[in-house]
Amino acid sequence: MENIFQILSTVPDHRRGNHLIYPIDYLLLISFSGIMSGFTTWSDFELYAQLHEEDLKMLYKRLAKRELMNYTPSHDTFSYCFRGLDPKAFQEAFKSWLLTVYEILGEHICIDGKTIRGVRKLDPDSDSHTVTAYIAGIRASLNQVFISKKSNEINAVKELLDVIDVEGNILTIDAIGTQKEIVDKIVSKKGEYILQVKSNQPGTLLELEEHFCSFYKDEIITTEGLESGHGRVETCKLESIMNPLRFAETEKYRDLNKWANLQSIHKLTSSRYDKKKKVESLQVSYYISSLSNAEKVCKLIRNHWAIENNLHYCLDVILGEDRSLRRKDNAAKNVNIIYKIALFFLERLKSTSKRSFNALQKINALRKPSQILSSDF
Repeated sequence: MENIFQILSTVPDHRRGNHLIYPIDYLLLISFSGIMSGFTTWSDFELYAQLHEEDLKMLYKRLAKRELMNYTPSHDTFSYCFRGLDPKAFQEAFKSWLLTVYEILGEHICIDGKTIRGVRKLDPDSDSHTVTAYIAGIRASLNQVFISKKSNEINAVKELLDVIDVEGNILTIDAIGTQKEIVDKIVSKKGEYILQVKSNQPGTLLELEEHFCSFYKDEIITTEGLESGHGRVETCKLESIMNPLRFAETEKYRDLNKWANLQSIHKLTSSRYDKKKKVESLQVSYYISSLSNAEKVCKLIRNHWAIENNLHYCLDVILGEDRSLRRKDNAAKNVNIIYKIALFFLERLKSTSKRSFNALQKINALRKPSQILSSDF
């Protein structure tokens, strides 16, 4: 895991002056090691630096080939570091390293938004909402855009498409991303898409509903799935029609014609039975896609929620992001990024050790930083 230092050492230092004591990559190394061990606040980072002062300095000397002064950084030092750090440059450092390790081609990229609730509560005008592009297969955040209001999410998705690798990959976005300009951009960048359709596209939704009636029953391909766990049984049935534009030549179905490279349309019926409450819920959703494989579409629709289950849930429950009150300058943005980087490496450890995130953090808390970074996966 020592390759984390390859990332941290390329982050540009925003600080100026001759009075600087701690290199930026040293502060980030402490923060990363601390987060991996369950230390998540400025004061936590200060305490972690004190507990592991000698080991951290020896580790930094070995990795950076530099000596450090005999001091430990305070919580204010960490606050100043994260407030002034350029979040775009920080994310770019991780993305550049990621692209040297993984070939991002043929991947499933989920795009979804999340609000940092603690920051939003204290400062409603802050950039507390983040729209993230998440690679489901390797569980890594490829990039994100920070915005102040969820209503700006459409523009954030457009901006995100400009900075991620779209070509050869499949993008899934919920209904907020089902916009003609977004589809046109995905197709122009040689990507594939699966997009949910809701009432924000009333014409397309009406045409989809009309397609999945008895008149077209001979054209419908059905794919079914079953999952159980956590006291629930979930079943899904995906009904698909390939090449729907052959029915859209008439004036009646003109709305479907506006979606570039449309190859299939889908109706997903999901049923969830709660064994404890003995309650069943039913949900129907519609999708448009540039893919022509029904089974693949079914799998990717279900995998889209990896960004909720494996990223957003972990940010809040494992790392407590929603409780964070760090809102000044770029603090919330940079903490969000380093949390995502730490989760990426925790995922690697989890896959090899078969332990939970909480267990891994407790184990790391008993280890020296040098031992954590020497972990293999």
